[in-house]
Amino acid sequence: MKDKSFVIAKINFRNIKLAYVITGITMSCIIIQDVVMFLLDYFGVFSGNAGNTTVGLGNYLFLLILLGAIFIPSLNFRKIMNLGGKRADFFMGCAITYAIVAAAVSLACVLLYLTYDRFTTLIYYDGGSLNLLSVFGWASNGLIVAFFQQFSFLFLLAMFTHTLVAIQDKWYGWVADIMIVAIISVFTPIAPLRAALAWFFNLIIFHRFAWLQIISCLLLAAAIYMLNKPVLARKAI
Repeated sequence: MKDKSFVIAKINFRNIKLAYVITGITMSCIIIQDVVMFLLDYFGVFSGNAGNTTVGLGNYLFLLILLGAIFIPSLNFRKIMNLGGKRADFFMGCAITYAIVAAAVSLACVLLYLTYDRFTTLIYYDGGSLNLLSVFGWASNGLIVAFFQQFSFLFLLAMFTHTLVAIQDKWYGWVADIMIVAIISVFTPIAPLRAALAWFFNLIIFHRFAWLQIISCLLLAAAIYMLNKPVLARKAI
């Protein structure tokens, strides 16, 4: 079963080429923009970059997580089942896929934070680059801890997105959509509920104790992903 799960993970990686393309094009456009702005400023054609900011290049890799978690349950499930795959193997294979992608994206974000984002600081002067490692306060815990904080958050994001997409062809998928909209709409204007919502996001993103944020994200990711077991058992091919 373990070997089959890794085979399905490999199939998932091969079958999300569109996610690679969209993410690659987006990042290429950002790089071109930054290079053009640098050249214009360097040759004195345009010098209005002072105080401007840009989003850290690595953060655009989050698209790969989101798009992968959309394409895999919506497109890959039937392909893998038609190739003779088992639902249990698909369940484990997807978890392996997201763990690898989340780790790779987190590592790439840290490396780009140390390299490319330093380059953009030269372009945008006082504004610099807004990387979520800094915005969320993860970098203040050291880059090794920040890697695990970002990994756990991305893993949670992948599991949530995958599960939400997987149930969209069922009535409870629509119920989940309505509940998410209702929670945001109702909790935001009411102070006590807004505080509860803020507490939740603080727990999974901004918490000052990194270990608590990491554990919370991983446990919540596992709990959400377990919902896929009954969904897969009833899902038509």
